[in-house]
Amino acid sequence: MEDQTSLAALFANMKEQMALLAFSGIGGAFFRAVLAPEEQWKRRVVQGISGALSAIFLGGVLAHVIDAMTGAGLLSYLAAGFLMGSGGELAVKAMQDRLMVKK
Repeated sequence: MEDQTSLAALFANMKEQMALLAFSGIGGAFFRAVLAPEEQWKRRVVQGISGALSAIFLGGVLAHVIDAMTGAGLLSYLAAGFLMGSGGELAVKAMQDRLMVKK
């Protein structure tokens, strides 16, 4: 019975962590949008979505590393989401610039 309780607590915490990663990932994507404006809105939308997805999927890994090193708890998820949101958007922008010709 104790395993079921800990499993339920794990999923409850996961929901909170995903929300923190998504929120801070959007902040990171917005930060990149302010620093490096894009002329074409379609490219900006793709960059923003990819930043948010990288924050959600890759931010958890980075958050665990930050939390293990600092013991920051939920703040590590905010920091990791922001970094991965900004970094994911930057990576897609670099790929778009390399593969696609600007109009």
